[in-house]
Amino acid sequence: MRIAWLLLPALALAAVGCGGGTKAGGQRQDETVILGIASHDYADRDLAEYMAAVGRLSDGSIRFELKEGWRAENVDSDRGTVADVKAGKIDLAKVAVSSLDTLDVKDFQAVMAPFLVDGLALEERLLTSDLPAHMLVGVGRLGVRGVAMLAGEPLRPFGLTHRLLGASDYRDAVIGIAPSLVSARTLRALGATTRAYLPRDLPPWEFDGAELDLLTLEGDHYDGPGSSVTGNVAFSPRAFVVVANRNVLANLTANQRNALIEAGREAVGPAVARLRTEDREEAAILCGRGRLAVVRATPADIATLRAAVRSVYAGLERDPQTRSFIRAIEGMKRRSLAPEASQCPRKRPRREPRARREPPVRQLAATPIDGSWEMTASRTQVIDVTHSPYDSEADAGRYRFVLRRGRAWSSHLGEARGSHAGVFSVQGDVVRFTFGNEVGVYRWNVYRDTLTLRYVPGGARGAPNPTFAPWHRVGR
Repeated sequence: MRIAWLLLPALALAAVGCGGGTKAGGQRQDETVILGIASHDYADRDLAEYMAAVGRLSDGSIRFELKEGWRAENVDSDRGTVADVKAGKIDLAKVAVSSLDTLDVKDFQAVMAPFLVDGLALEERLLTSDLPAHMLVGVGRLGVRGVAMLAGEPLRPFGLTHRLLGASDYRDAVIGIAPSLVSARTLRALGATTRAYLPRDLPPWEFDGAELDLLTLEGDHYDGPGSSVTGNVAFSPRAFVVVANRNVLANLTANQRNALIEAGREAVGPAVARLRTEDREEAAILCGRGRLAVVRATPADIATLRAAVRSVYAGLERDPQTRSFIRAIEGMKRRSLAPEASQCPRKRPRREPRARREPPVRQLAATPIDGSWEMTASRTQVIDVTHSPYDSEADAGRYRFVLRRGRAWSSHLGEARGSHAGVFSVQGDVVRFTFGNEVGVYRWNVYRDTLTLRYVPGGARGAPNPTFAPWHRVGR
């Protein structure tokens, strides 16, 4: 925390003439402080409305210095971030509600109860009630102070390898989640295996899907050919709490502490309005790219989901406080509007979305080369194909190729570039790949789980780089 002394001569002179710089009512004006606030996201995502509300309520005496990307490359970033706030390395921080139960703070588990807080209308009613104040008390057990609870997008089922509609679609699937005991129990009850993942790293050969909001899905380009999001199902909200260092709070005035607390409630309305707009905009972008299907679960599908997670509720409700919170939220839900579903706009946006659209997939049937394949190419093998030593060191290494019903994902496993999504079609012994603007045409052959690809004379020689060495099957 830094104190910014505003000692302009003109203002100081004016202060002498009006009783020593007092505000109306005789209270001395608070000194301006600059507080560092950490976010694992970039820019002011989720925090913009809160920071603006703090500025208004504190009459400008609190200003923020935003620390973006705080521990962004840590899967369990919130654990370290809370420790940083406690140690005074940062004044305040944004922490996911979902992760708090992994730190033994169970006061927010009712918010994460599966399919309970399933829309922005209910989330707004919850966050403007008295429940957040009761829940925030539990954060104190971590040695920090919980000062506000912030709204976030609905977390929806995102399918990478197949659609996630009813409970049976989760059976034996690998689903990516943020650290959360409730989320893990929910997916296990549905028959899935859960796995945490680093931001921007959700490869289709390791995951069948994830619980995601549309903004993250679009921004990290997780949508690929054959992917889907279930627009009328929400596991829980992507909500947050703001935690503060105790000593920092103690050094603020009462008015400034109240501003940090009251701003949480004041920010709810503007934040929810923004989230509604973003949901429509992100759905338009994703639908415009043409790589992701926005699907709807049937009432029967939803019934199977709710039936499957009864055991999760039974476990949560063993705690009397969590049970009372769940009952209170259920009461709010009966008085709230029906949850809004994410959906494609009726009319396509006039402008091309921010990313290129992939060509339409024409071949949806299984092909003879479907499967997960890996290739390890030496520098010598690369030079034999390219006839050039340049970039051969970078091109050598281990590759993975996932081919499923006309959809393709390619990745050089030695690089941190993520996977590249494309499409392919097979005609006889010829396969044609399209990755963005790059096209490659090859002859293929599969023998004893070994796939070889060779350039067709006179054919296009674009992405991927599949001809350095044979490919060996590592999965179906």
